[in-house]
Amino acid sequence: MSLKAMYNKIAGSYKTADLFGSITESHACALKQILASGQAKHKNLHILDLGVGDAAFIKKLAPYFPKGIYTGIDISVNMLASAKENFPQLITIEGSSANASNNIPSHTQDLVVAHFLNAYLPMHDLFNEVNLLLAPYGFFSYITTTYDSFPVAQQSLAKFIDSRSLWAQVVGHYYKSIVKNTMVVANLTSLLKAFNDHNFDIINHQRLELPILLHNINELEHFGVEGTWFLNAMDINVRLLPKALVMRKMRQLLAKIITFPYKDTHVIDVVLAKKR
Repeated sequence: MSLKAMYNKIAGSYKTADLFGSITESHACALKQILASGQAKHKNLHILDLGVGDAAFIKKLAPYFPKGIYTGIDISVNMLASAKENFPQLITIEGSSANASNNIPSHTQDLVVAHFLNAYLPMHDLFNEVNLLLAPYGFFSYITTTYDSFPVAQQSLAKFIDSRSLWAQVVGHYYKSIVKNTMVVANLTSLLKAFNDHNFDIINHQRLELPILLHNINELEHFGVEGTWFLNAMDINVRLLPKALVMRKMRQLLAKIITFPYKDTHVIDVVLAKKR
């Protein structure tokens, strides 16, 4: 599967991903942070959404900045079509957020939004792009998960790997490889350090801890695989494999390490930062 084809498939998973309010709650938090920053005083803002998706966040933001100039970038043609339908005045650009500065003049954006891109774009590359795009003292709205998420599942996986069975050793080998190569941030300390290292001052940070409850393997597969939250923790090359293969292997693994009903916590960090 090509990278573009993978993103087009992800385009249909948003409702599943928001099953426990992960997107709705984090968007509401980010919106409050932006409004509290005082940007509402400046009406003619240039606002860029990297990985705009279906423009759900832009649509929530627009009533507070009715004269804003909104641009959205996404690699998924399906998502851009949905975004344009939801928010007709959006300027859409098909392409990777990693190359956004090739399509938008440097230092012209008053607010750059990057929500849930952490699993698809290395943080260093993303932050460098945002630095190029932001106007002096511009704001950066960032939402991400880290490996602090789903602690129960991670503890169960660690316990399974420690069992030293042949299957556990194979899983452990590949898990170490995935963690080494993934773009997901390890923890809160690493996340906050990245902002300082890339010359951003954090204006507001909130950590959301959303409870999840799943009753059987089908519900877990629906949320974690179809909703992409478990897949997001994987190396990009794993996600490019045929869907049927990934689903089958994930189901086999999850059935071995998870007991039901499965209660866990989806940890999401919402940050508003300002360019120095």
